[in-house]
Parts: sequence; structure tokens; C-alpha cells
Amino acid sequence: MSLAVPAAADRAALADVVGRVVRLDPAAVVRLRTVGDGVALWAGTPFAVLVAAAAPGRVEPADVTVVGSDLLAALTVVDAPALDPGTAVDDRWRGDLPGPVRWDVVGEIGAAEIDAVVARADPSGLDEPVWEAGGVRVPARCVVAVAGMGWPEGGAPVPVAVSSDGAWMRLDLGVAAIVRHRRPSLTVLM
Repeated sequence: MSLAVPAAADRAALADVVGRVVRLDPAAVVRLRTVGDGVALWAGTPFAVLVAAAAPGRVEPADVTVVGSDLLAALTVVDAPALDPGTAVDDRWRGDLPGPVRWDVVGEIGAAEIDAVVARADPSGLDEPVWEAGGVRVPARCVVAVAGMGWPEGGAPVPVAVSSDGAWMRLDLGVAAIVRHRRPSLTVLM
């Protein structure tokens, strides 16, 4: 198994995202996928949203789940374009991912709005919508996840772009994104 990310800056950006995930959940797993000429990274969070990031590169096999702390160690210790991302733990991945989709931007949430949502957030009301545009209703948990992951950081606060593909919503943070199903998933009982 190998992860190839040629540019040191891209490896550092992925390490930053994985580091934030691992700080929130030391037992987090990360799913890596080769998509076109790049590698996409997905991780679950305690906020019940996904964190996504991408960089030019590839992973072999083309779709694998690894332990976040192992991947973080490899990305921060190995100074080479190719590295071992850790042992495969595919059975630990829960949930689905958006397919190869076109994201349509529907608006942006200002930094002041993010701060206001986080300041009044109630754990029992995380599914309540706090922002809406173009038919996309963003629940508080997505905005709280942006702050919980420590974004945006440094410099002037920036707005967060909100996109949708119809079934999923995405809050784009530049280096990464918060992604969530727009509708709750159904549980099938057998």
C-alpha cells in the first residue's frame, strides 16, 4: 500500500487536515481514494459531518481506509513523495460518500455569522437550520464543525462558500471542506 503526493506543500496541507481530525477524535479513520489525477481524503468527525480534502497524487489501492493517527505520523515524519499510509482498516469505515459530482455554489456564510452560530449553539439543536439559500438549509452542526476544526485560522476572517450537488451540501474552507447529506439517511431494519 502506498500514498503518493509529489509536492511537500500538498503533503503538509493533508497533514494539517488529518491532524485536526485526530485532535478531535484520536481513533478517527481516514478514507483515501484516487480520483482522476488526485487523491481525495475523507474523515468522519464527532459533529456527524465529513471533512474532505484533496491533493494531486494517488493511493494504491485506489480506495482504502486507514487509521488517522498512522496517516498523520507518515505525513509528518516521512519527507518523501511516496509513503506508507498505514494498515488498511476498511471494515471501520461507516457511511457513504458523494460520488463524482459538480458542486453548485449557492451562497456564502460570513465569518460573523459563523461566530454567532457557534456562540449560541445548543447540543440539542445541532440539526436546526441556521442558514439557507438556493434551497439549501445548513444545519448548525455544519457551522459548529467549521469552528470545531479550527477554521478559519490566521489573518482576517473569511466567508465560507456553501455548495450543493442536490443530495449533499459542502462548506468550502479552501484547504478542506465540511460535507454532509442534505437529508437524513434511512436505516433499513431486517
